[in-house]
Amino acid sequence: MKRLLMGSLTIVSLILVGCGNTTDKKSDRDNSVKESVERNTNSVTTTKAYFGDKVNNRVVVVDVDNMKLLDAIDTGHQVSYAAEVIKTKATKHAVNPKLYVDNRGSNFIDVFDSATNTITKSIPLAFYPRSIDVQEVTGLVAVSGTNKAMVSIIDSKTDEVIATVGEDVVTQPTTSGHSYVSSGTLASGHPHWLDENHFVVIDRQKKKIDTYKLTKNSNGTWSTALLNSLATSSPVHNLIPPEIHGRKHSHKDSTIFYATAEGATDVYPSILKLTFTKGVGLSLSEELPLKAQGFTANQMGIHHLNFLKDQKTIYAGSQEGTLFVVDYTTTPMTLIKTEKAGIGAGHADEMKHNKLAIIINHKDSFITLMNTSTHTKIADIEVSNLTTITGQSQSHPKYHFSKDGRYFYLFLTEEGALVKVDLTEKKVVERLEIGGELAMGSFVENKSGHN
Repeated sequence: MKRLLMGSLTIVSLILVGCGNTTDKKSDRDNSVKESVERNTNSVTTTKAYFGDKVNNRVVVVDVDNMKLLDAIDTGHQVSYAAEVIKTKATKHAVNPKLYVDNRGSNFIDVFDSATNTITKSIPLAFYPRSIDVQEVTGLVAVSGTNKAMVSIIDSKTDEVIATVGEDVVTQPTTSGHSYVSSGTLASGHPHWLDENHFVVIDRQKKKIDTYKLTKNSNGTWSTALLNSLATSSPVHNLIPPEIHGRKHSHKDSTIFYATAEGATDVYPSILKLTFTKGVGLSLSEELPLKAQGFTANQMGIHHLNFLKDQKTIYAGSQEGTLFVVDYTTTPMTLIKTEKAGIGAGHADEMKHNKLAIIINHKDSFITLMNTSTHTKIADIEVSNLTTITGQSQSHPKYHFSKDGRYFYLFLTEEGALVKVDLTEKKVVERLEIGGELAMGSFVENKSGHN
């Protein structure tokens, strides 16, 4: 195991002064506010990135603020694709969070300790893991399969598998979708929890979504029950609830989810609106086909959708370079407009405090900067040095904005590099060469301070 550098973070607690007698309340309150302001002024937020290198089979750790490689940890497994934070309600503010490493070419999830930058355990699975979804209340983690349409449930407190469902049959790379789409040859879509004890298996070959209920028995064991199977027009990539930006689409017994059906031979991609009913499963409420002018269904393919914080708009990018802007609050959903992005347009990352969003073009040399007030393109910003792109040029989530909103950070997969993009100057201003192929991972922000 190669070690490059180790570091540690110190947390400084803020102690708030309580109120005393009535005559002293204003003075105490002023002192409390002053002390809090002074301490917050001295606090510093640092950011580290943990990304999988799928060629060298390692996790790289980067000091983002200083654009410096801190560590590189070999996994000992194959296709170490992603490092994902295990964030629960109990651990969401952890300074050094635990991560799970998805090894898409081995039957193992690796448990990564970011305090020591070591792999503490490898969790055996019945399939190659694709990605995870953490249930924040229970701490249970759903893991879907790369080569089989299966899901395992892991208890993140013990890092033990408590249940496995799905068909123990290899279907990669014979899935029925477009092979050129990001997940076109993978057996499963991303895993997803519908609530604390319901989850899905997205079977891409059979074009269906199975809903399961997980129950803890009186003797401490777990059992699963298949509730229903929902047929889809083409293989589904993932499910996302609109609550990701605070909007509630629910009534007493059901909740709304949205999904991307990526498209298939002679079938246009679409956005699905799904209704979940507890104890029953998922049903299709609505489907919006997405058709780019001048392109056939066989030239298109939707990778991912993202909700904007305006609580009404979806951005969904397509393989041929069209960005679809959809109003999901109308019935039926409405296509507002389209904009030209880049080849492999997929994920969108919106800035929290500005009307800006970045469209990640996974198979192109530039990112696309959008004005989210008018849904118009501001600029295409070159980020790649490649003259020919044969695979994935830009990484999958996560991405990172600086606190002042001026800079955007993303990994370049094929080039094995991290770039710092100046959104004001609209150009790359710093580049860190790392090597390998950096596919997917996490940016982790920590606050430290000094007096």
